[in-house]
Amino acid sequence: MSGFFYAGRDFSPHVQAELVEPAAHALEPRAFSVSGRPGAMLLGSELPPREVRLLLHLDAGSQMTGLELSRLRALLRAWLCAPGGGDLSVPGEGSLTWRDVVVTGVSDWDSLFEGGSCAVDFTCYDPVAYGAGRSCTGTEVEVLGTWPTLPVVRLTAAAGSSVKVADEDGRYVLVERDLFAGDEVVMDFSAESVTVDGEGASADVAVESAFFSLSPGAHVLTFSGCSAHEVAWTERWL
Repeated sequence: MSGFFYAGRDFSPHVQAELVEPAAHALEPRAFSVSGRPGAMLLGSELPPREVRLLLHLDAGSQMTGLELSRLRALLRAWLCAPGGGDLSVPGEGSLTWRDVVVTGVSDWDSLFEGGSCAVDFTCYDPVAYGAGRSCTGTEVEVLGTWPTLPVVRLTAAAGSSVKVADEDGRYVLVERDLFAGDEVVMDFSAESVTVDGEGASADVAVESAFFSLSPGAHVLTFSGCSAHEVAWTERWL
């Protein structure tokens, strides 16, 4: 057990947390009935928000006065009440962080052990955790994690009429516009947007372009119309 972080707050000085983790993600299937056959035809599945349960323990609670314990519990209630959501980092998950997280369930305080314990249920509306940030200035990219990630590509343009980045499967993003040597072109694959020297240039993206993801494993990327490049991404973990 150890502390945890939620919505910008460090809970470790006040509570110890124990993660109750499900064995796997339950999917939400999409299907439709087919006349003349039993059951239904599976169309696919969606990955729903993830539920994370933490057991919180007030280790120092037994050494507090009744008033001190009441104030601490009030403080924890306030910290856990984040209507706009926040990031969650939990014990046993290393550097992983979930985003867009809100508290959706709580239990009563159980005073059986020392200062008390309770269960708090978090709903992670972005169900795939974020790990370490990585970058590469070469053409061979090794992506760790267990889920595809969307990169940010920074290109130093050469003088010309376009810049392009493509993967080994033939997917690419092509920006067609007059460029001066040294212009900085930023392709944000998550936002599906492009800027040139900080100004919006998404209108210059060729219609056949596809902002592709990088699945875990090795990739070979090709670049044209630029003198230098950097690919940055964040590992994603189920």
